[in-house]
Amino acid sequence: MSQPLSRIMKPLVYTNIFRHNNMVRWCSSAPIYPLMLIDHLLKVGGSSNGNNSISRRSGSEGENEIIIKNKCLAREVREAMSTGFNQSGVYIHMKEKTLLRDMDNVRLNIYYEPSDPKSKSVTVHLPPLPKGSQIQNLAMSSLPDLENDDWAVAIKLSVSRLRLYRHKDLRWIDIKTTHGHESICPYSSLMYSKKDQRFYTPSPGCKYLCSFGLNFKEKDKPEYDHICKKDLPQYMLYELEQMNSYTRTNHLVESPAGEQFLISWYYGDGFESDTVVQKTKRFLVFKVNQRSDTGWKDMYYTEDIGDLCIFLGHGEALCVPASSSPGLKPNCIYFVGHNFGVYDITTQTCTLFYTEEGPLRSTAFPYWPHPFSLTPT
Repeated sequence: MSQPLSRIMKPLVYTNIFRHNNMVRWCSSAPIYPLMLIDHLLKVGGSSNGNNSISRRSGSEGENEIIIKNKCLAREVREAMSTGFNQSGVYIHMKEKTLLRDMDNVRLNIYYEPSDPKSKSVTVHLPPLPKGSQIQNLAMSSLPDLENDDWAVAIKLSVSRLRLYRHKDLRWIDIKTTHGHESICPYSSLMYSKKDQRFYTPSPGCKYLCSFGLNFKEKDKPEYDHICKKDLPQYMLYELEQMNSYTRTNHLVESPAGEQFLISWYYGDGFESDTVVQKTKRFLVFKVNQRSDTGWKDMYYTEDIGDLCIFLGHGEALCVPASSSPGLKPNCIYFVGHNFGVYDITTQTCTLFYTEEGPLRSTAFPYWPHPFSLTPT
């Protein structure tokens, strides 16, 4: 049985709403369900009854923008969306510069805050990485625990490098990812499959899925599964030609029941106050089916993932039942990258969150599509 989302996120202050002179105000109170705030904004922002704190404007077809004018509200929206990407209170951060013994290295800590208040928090110090390492994505096989020595962490560095850390080995294993003319896509995410007990990441162009298991050794080579996309409707073929000018990243995600989905995220240039900004355009969703006889992975285009919703943003992609927590909308993608927003897979409507200064953003680690440079400051 899957856990409610409220049990796999660090509690965030519940936002109480009260009105004064037609102005929505927000204040911190008891911790409950942070994504109810996002659900409220989608409903208010989608109606004609705007207010002084929230307004809505329509872009091109299938695109909405919600402008958050109140800075306190914008901060709570940013925190609510970011908290939604943290599983079981796991946080990753750099070790303080003053504690570094070797200034040519960078250390990462994993801090795990259990949902059970009676359990103790766990802090794990990972081995050092070379100075200037750029971590684009991180995935874990399981949560760090004082009684569990089998968990592993895989990181995806810039310039298409992968490294694996097994807690019982106490060192990083370098994974060479060149496969003929294929490598791995620098801006697509890394995912761990509990069903397959393997880490996955797409290649450039998403023709292959690169994968490796928990028992990967220094001289081993990762496996590459061919991808075959199917069931694309005719109208989509024409749209794909138009979307060739957009930048695309690809992200594999697994549901609690073991279903796997490949998400193609398209974004391109837009203009905000005469400034060029990156803007999310749309998503394509494919359901994965493994061909046991050939090793190929068939990807079937879909506009219906049922009660599930998908989170793309900080760290590893996440897929949970919408019914597991109030405030979640089924068949939707919640995303943080160049923009904060929600994409409705059925209606193909993309709703972006803005402030009066421009797109709502965050610089929290790990943050992508662009990598975050880990250098001592």
